[in-house]
Amino acid sequence: MMSQKGGNGIPEVIDSTELAKRLRVPESWIRNRTRARTPKEERIPCIRLGRYVRFEWGSPQLAGWLEKKRQ
Repeated sequence: MMSQKGGNGIPEVIDSTELAKRLRVPESWIRNRTRARTPKEERIPCIRLGRYVRFEWGSPQLAGWLEKKRQ
């Protein structure tokens, strides 16, 4: 289960290295699933800050994406 940092309800913003560690997958796998050529339903929900990609750990969008992967 994903937890939110600080308990204030605001998702923790992490990079692809940290997400890969938490999901125990290679970072390249994470990066591949954020690219435009990946089918939309397979893409990991992310925030794009120019060339930087970040993820909201604890967000409903990321939790929903993970739940779909479990099925």
